[in-house]
Amino acid sequence: MESSITVPPMPSSLLQPLRIAVLAAVLGSTGGVMAQSAPTEATRPTPAQMQKIFPEQKRLAISDQQARIAILQTGERCLSSAASSEALRACMKQQREASQRQRQQHRESLRALFQRNGIAMPEWGKKKWGEGRSGSL
Repeated sequence: MESSITVPPMPSSLLQPLRIAVLAAVLGSTGGVMAQSAPTEATRPTPAQMQKIFPEQKRLAISDQQARIAILQTGERCLSSAASSEALRACMKQQREASQRQRQQHRESLRALFQRNGIAMPEWGKKKWGEGRSGSL
């Protein structure tokens, strides 16, 4: 005894949202894999390119370090002279903003260095929060 089950056609009002949901699920699952892939070797500077820019890169790193130290010293002086919790918060805010400006300026200096030498800017520090570095515990 054979039994055949017939499924009535789905109303078109429900079919379109279903298609969108399936498409979103497929794109979401493959998009995550694509976003997590490592940078290709073509996007990384070669050892010869890195050697060429090393002196300027080192100079920029030292300059950045000196600027960060100056920001910390200024922040320490501000915190030491703060007479209220509002003044303390203002000092911390000024230091945070100065640090953010310095990081941005350093990134722009590095970007200019790479651009002057025809090197694509490496994607350092693009890992998601909590992934850690390879080889770390």
